[in-house]
Amino acid sequence: MSTETFSGSRAIFKLEGIPIGFAGGVSGEEIVDYEPINVLGLLEVREHVPVAYRCSLSAQVFRVVNSPLKRFGPSGMEVFPKQDNILTTGELVAAVEDRLNPGVVMAQFEGIKTSGHTFDISARGIVSENISFVCIRLKDEAEV
Repeated sequence: MSTETFSGSRAIFKLEGIPIGFAGGVSGEEIVDYEPINVLGLLEVREHVPVAYRCSLSAQVFRVVNSPLKRFGPSGMEVFPKQDNILTTGELVAAVEDRLNPGVVMAQFEGIKTSGHTFDISARGIVSENISFVCIRLKDEAEV
């Protein structure tokens, strides 16, 4: 009997529809910014007005030889743009899918652009890269 609870061992991380086979973790965030409306003669906030929507994505991937972020996968996609391409790089789509329920997208990040990546190489460690993305919107399985 399988569980209904989603876990990392069931997750597939895809970028532009290509599974990122060596992804060790993915984190997403969705935020609505509210501005408090303070009025004269009232100590408490009168109202909170939504003023911005933001979302972000970060992924940890294990570094694979001959698979740099600036030329990734068989299509040669640039996950992190080369310096000459920063101003002209388009947007990407990333998704986290449920391996046990094909086609079920748990989270879809749209209009993403890579904003940074870090890596650390140590004498006895596995090299991983942490990639940060900004995005336009985040949809869950109720919206995809």
